[in-house]
Amino acid sequence: MELQEPVTLNKAQMAKRLKVSLPTLTNWIDRWPDFPAEHRGTNGKSWRFDPHAVFDFLASKREEEEKATIGRDEKLMELQLQFDDLFAEEEAPARSSLVSTKEQIDIWRLRDLKRKEAERCAKLVIADQMQDMMATAFATLSRDMGAFLRQLARDQSWPDAVLRQAESRMKDMQAKSVDSVLAMLKQDTDTEHERQLHLT
Repeated sequence: MELQEPVTLNKAQMAKRLKVSLPTLTNWIDRWPDFPAEHRGTNGKSWRFDPHAVFDFLASKREEEEKATIGRDEKLMELQLQFDDLFAEEEAPARSSLVSTKEQIDIWRLRDLKRKEAERCAKLVIADQMQDMMATAFATLSRDMGAFLRQLARDQSWPDAVLRQAESRMKDMQAKSVDSVLAMLKQDTDTEHERQLHLT
């Protein structure tokens, strides 16, 4: 009993079987040097393909590319989680199915550039540093004003009751001043936040 020769297809037939254009098939052949061909086309000799070998080859390539895509997605997700850790919760851009990981990274980069530029132009101060500076300034001012008041009381021979009353009134005045400054700072922060919301 004679063995049948495996059926092979020329390039046009193979493209038709794959339901792709001839240029697409040519691109695949150029892209993958190990693309299976029974005979490679040369002068006077046409390309010949075993369709089963081609289908198996393309299936393995698709699987490889799917694995690579999953690997890239996992790396991007890991990178995204690392970026999330760099920002406070209110700073982190909201995740959305409409915003790709690359776009979120671009948003982070833009925010970082804006922050650095603001720091360079002295238009941005670190909140913790500002809080420490103001606490130190208020403490120094309170101490100096208390010392001045006590010295004035000695110079003017105030009774102790008058000094205590003056110190109490000064303490209330200082508390109101601190509350007023904190309210102004909060108002500036809210206004800046609203301005950013309108820009985004």
